[in-house]
Amino acid sequence: MYLEEVVIINYKSCKILDIKLKENNPNIFIGLNDCGKSTLLKGIELLFNKVNCSFSQEGNNKSDLSNSTLDQEEFVSIFEERNLPVFEEYDNTSIYVLGKLRLQENELDLFESIDLSNSLSWMLENLIDNSIWLIKKINANTSTGYLAQNSNNDYKHIYSETAAKLNIIKRELNITSDDITNSNALGRFSNLELIRAINSKIELERFWIEYKPAKSDSDIFPEYKYFDWNCSMEEVISIATSLMKDKIEEFIQPIKVTAQEKAQLAEEAINEEFNRIQETISSVAPEIQSINSKIHFEVKEKVSDIMVQKLQSDGLIHLDNQEEGLKRKIWFSLIKAKAERSEQSGIKNHIWAFDEPETHLYPGAQREFFDNLKGLSRGNVQTLISTHSTIFIDKANTNDILNTYKLESGYTNLSSCEDVESIFDSLKVKNSDFLFHDKFLIVEGDTEQYLIPALYKIYTGKTFIEDNIQLINIEGKDKWRLNKEVLRAITQGFNKIENSMILLFDNDMSFQMDAIDKTENVFFVGKQDIEDSIAIGLWTEIVNQFYDETLIINDSFIQTIFDSIPEGDNVQSNKKFFKKLSYALKTKWQEDGNDIDSFISIPDKGNESAEFILNVINHQEHIPVKIKEAFDKLISLN
Repeated sequence: MYLEEVVIINYKSCKILDIKLKENNPNIFIGLNDCGKSTLLKGIELLFNKVNCSFSQEGNNKSDLSNSTLDQEEFVSIFEERNLPVFEEYDNTSIYVLGKLRLQENELDLFESIDLSNSLSWMLENLIDNSIWLIKKINANTSTGYLAQNSNNDYKHIYSETAAKLNIIKRELNITSDDITNSNALGRFSNLELIRAINSKIELERFWIEYKPAKSDSDIFPEYKYFDWNCSMEEVISIATSLMKDKIEEFIQPIKVTAQEKAQLAEEAINEEFNRIQETISSVAPEIQSINSKIHFEVKEKVSDIMVQKLQSDGLIHLDNQEEGLKRKIWFSLIKAKAERSEQSGIKNHIWAFDEPETHLYPGAQREFFDNLKGLSRGNVQTLISTHSTIFIDKANTNDILNTYKLESGYTNLSSCEDVESIFDSLKVKNSDFLFHDKFLIVEGDTEQYLIPALYKIYTGKTFIEDNIQLINIEGKDKWRLNKEVLRAITQGFNKIENSMILLFDNDMSFQMDAIDKTENVFFVGKQDIEDSIAIGLWTEIVNQFYDETLIINDSFIQTIFDSIPEGDNVQSNKKFFKKLSYALKTKWQEDGNDIDSFISIPDKGNESAEFILNVINHQEHIPVKIKEAFDKLISLN
């Protein structure tokens, strides 16, 4: 289960802040100091954890409540925009956090053996859009959760009622035992079975129902952890417990099963004892017909302590007695280990929020740490990162970055970072502060500008953005010398920039370039150009698919064109593959007895030409060898 959306209301600078989150990529928040990045991470935590908030009371002027709170109309609109029931419990002296949690594929199956609260069980049986909407209301006296639940306003209290009260409602609604499904066909009806029967007899609509979690409810919700570099022993232990959870589970699961069985036996014994003393109870409280108990033996897994053996120490030393630097190293190493063990897919059961994790890390360590966070995000951890680090931003997809800033009113707001310019503006950096990409691939034309990134994705499974690669189109071989000087001028001063550039050109460019420019980072493709490097069989398939049987060719047709392409310098464009293919197809169209005016030429420029080719090229084996060599070289660059 992961957090898809959260709305923070009336909390410090987050008067109203709507945050939509990614599932499998780090969620990155950038912005200047005091813009609200830490506040939003703490605000999200309010949804999951019991956090002490300050409110202005007698003798205390400190308050986490926004200076001016949301008015009723604005509050109502939040729910109306999301097709949710309006939350009626609004007042301007409380903080609210609204969250949408989305279940993942087959996740419900994992909850079958967990003893959940009646309210949550009913919710999971009646999911809408495979999502749970939860709201937390926090004020000076209480912190109360509510679920958006299919219920009835007159009966919305039934989820927390006793069996005795539910049986009274059952009789009021004329529900018979035949109307109730006993799941295990043994013993009395459970409260949940009675609730199901009651709800089947009444008209339901969506309400916000007060939610009192059972002890086991926490097992299904993701665990939210907030981390900064003020590294506590508890945080180190928390990471260690998470890392070793599977290993602990091997040993604790049998204990949990035994505890559950013993709890059932204890519950039956205690209820028998209640029945035995019912007469005494009724003599004091005649309105009580019966008393029943629910028993739960809690078994919690946790690494309780960490000891370390240092090179110069005599025996094991308690980690909590060591300096903060060593704690941070252990913390960092455990996160790295969890990332390395994290699977590419998995049920999300953690949300980890990192507040400026780049603190105390040199640039190389920052890059490594962010790679670890990306690994975590692909596994069972959803990650949130507040950062100033240009290195963290450099390695992220632009559309995963949210700019955090303050409005004129002083309240925090978010906007998407659509491009590099918006990131520069958010952090107030200059070009000289960082180079956004660390690898460059230079091509010579519009077709390559569209075709090459697609081939790279087929070859590596990743995009240029993910691998920090900038594609540069010099727009024609005749502009090479001019563009070469422009590139050198722009990149002057960057560290060994020439070692970060790969040049991928049509082979006819090899006759235009000076020998000094033909380094091991320059690759020439085809007899004359990239099109004649594509296999004959693929071209046959590309053409036949384009004409959809209105014109059919075979491999020998393409082979004839290939054989007619001259080698060497100064070959005119009409002697190269694409022009010759287009002319040959037009000629065959006429020879087949078709009207020349109805002939459709194959696309030969830019995006259309690239898409025409990519309709068939969809596997690594289809990519010309020289292009793959260029990609391998690009990947190997440091």
